[in-house]
Amino acid sequence: MRGALPLFRLWCLAVVGGLASAHVALAAGPILQVTADGTSSVRPAWSPDGTHIAFQTSQDNAYHIYTMAADGSDRRRVSQGTVDDRHPVWSPDGRLLAVDSGGDLKREITLIDLSNNARTQITSLDAFASFPSFSPDGRRLSFYVYQKGELELWTVNQDGSKAVQMTSGLASETRSQCTFACHMASWSPDGSRLAYADGDQKHVFTMRSDDGTDQVKVSVDDLGRSHFPMYLADGRLAYVTEHINPGLSWTDIWAITPGTQQPVALLQDVQVQGPFDFSPDGQKLLFSSPRNGNFDIYVATLDASGKEALKKLSSETEVAPALAAAGHPAGASTPGKPTTSAQAAPAAAAQPAVQQAASGPSAASNETGSLPTGISPYVLALGGLAVIWMLVEGVRITRRRSKRRGPAADGR
Repeated sequence: MRGALPLFRLWCLAVVGGLASAHVALAAGPILQVTADGTSSVRPAWSPDGTHIAFQTSQDNAYHIYTMAADGSDRRRVSQGTVDDRHPVWSPDGRLLAVDSGGDLKREITLIDLSNNARTQITSLDAFASFPSFSPDGRRLSFYVYQKGELELWTVNQDGSKAVQMTSGLASETRSQCTFACHMASWSPDGSRLAYADGDQKHVFTMRSDDGTDQVKVSVDDLGRSHFPMYLADGRLAYVTEHINPGLSWTDIWAITPGTQQPVALLQDVQVQGPFDFSPDGQKLLFSSPRNGNFDIYVATLDASGKEALKKLSSETEVAPALAAAGHPAGASTPGKPTTSAQAAPAAAAQPAVQQAASGPSAASNETGSLPTGISPYVLALGGLAVIWMLVEGVRITRRRSKRRGPAADGR
């Protein structure tokens, strides 16, 4: 018995490790859903270290900014009160978020200190300022300004000084162009250039970031709409080309090296519209999509399985462990306000039966009574193993105590 117990303990440890590894491996599918609030969660942005995501969620007729860990856990509300904040972007050091804040007619650029939620408004243009973007050194920001029927690209110092209009006639209502900015401009890694889309949202240009000169078209002409530029860490400029035709639409993502004329396809035939955000290491793609009924946020791996999953209109989507723990089945969103850890149990209880019925395997298993929704079979297996361990250890302790009592009774 003495020799068998150590072997049993080693076997238990090995099984525990194997089950835990399998649970983690299966939970991390090629596309991971990290929000399921039943609202509109959009405009996700990676933190500089790739560990967290900032995004905006509609709530009480306004958008509010949240941050969360990349796996959907550790959610925190950044916006305070009833203020409407949109289009969050991280500072290079990860300490600040820049947002545009205001109403339907006027908005200004505001910085939020993540350590204490202190807010600093850095523009006062009495106009519609939106889509801020930090320079690589964090000293300046670009943003768009709509005023009197015109849309232009501006820059400003982080302290609010030296606001400069960089373009002239970028987009105009008189030319029937898009005067609502669709995405932030992107700074080159050395901070010398800004990439942006034209007023028709069909072509991508770059220009000098100090004075707006040397405007160069970099996207390749085709039948789609090229926009959503984003510089990658290696210096290449990525952009999105959307093809929208009756009964057929798809998205391609290209990358071009400055000074060359031929882009390279990063992703093709994607069944998700932009914008997208590449993780700092280039291994994951962040996007929002209504693929499960509401706009939610997803993280896709950029390996072969992830690229293939992105080509499908309704590909299999894994629910982040934090959502599963809160009772969200795969492929469904829960109506109501954003779920926090304190609200997890009520959110699970309030989920409509119609959504559970449409959630595929998770709902089916619940109807048969085999497994409650949100509980992994690996968790149950680990729990069963723990019970067996306790029973065996209990028997061992009982036998040891009985042996100790035996000699004592003989000596009386």
